[in-house]
Amino acid sequence: MVLHGVPRMTFDLDILVDDDDANMQRLVDVFEQEGFRPRLPVALRELADANARKRWIEERNLIAFTVTHPTRIMEEVDVVLVAPVSWLEVAASLVFREIEGTRVPVVGRSLLRRIKLATGREKDRSDAELLGEGDD
Repeated sequence: MVLHGVPRMTFDLDILVDDDDANMQRLVDVFEQEGFRPRLPVALRELADANARKRWIEERNLIAFTVTHPTRIMEEVDVVLVAPVSWLEVAASLVFREIEGTRVPVVGRSLLRRIKLATGREKDRSDAELLGEGDD
């Protein structure tokens, strides 16, 4: 939302990740290197296990896996496990924004709007309205 120019107070970063096993392992490696820990009482390494993710989704209705940093309390990342769109759609919609000299891929505005509307939550519906109808 913020990277599309919509002012919104938030304390977390939501990420959509290609859930290929090797890719998820790379994500876990980065979280470990940076000192992040899961909010759930599970080992961070389980995030890289497709069977564990499937179990969490089916048995716990887990939509996102949250990691937090023990000393940087404002740093929280939600890894979206269940998205209403395919990874191919996400990848095709990507636009790039610059944050402190680093190019960052961001879900395109129109697809983000679709994702927000698909949740059915009032907060996300409001976000979709703020994003408007335009393209990226």
